[in-house]
Amino acid sequence: MAVLTKKILNAMGCGMPNCNHDHSVLYLHSSCHIDAGTSIRYEKKTERLYIECAKCGKGVTIIQL
Repeated sequence: MAVLTKKILNAMGCGMPNCNHDHSVLYLHSSCHIDAGTSIRYEKKTERLYIECAKCGKGVTIIQL
């Protein structure tokens, strides 16, 4: 799983080919259970946010702060 930074997040879109929607806001969700919520934890030692599927615990992404 890739660790995302501010620079990477700011460059991201939705991943839909030829999409022309506004991507000024990103919504992060799991690919395993799209309708499920997410569990988010911040680990102070590594200064990272870990986002996981609330249903199965699979990692969605890690964000380096």
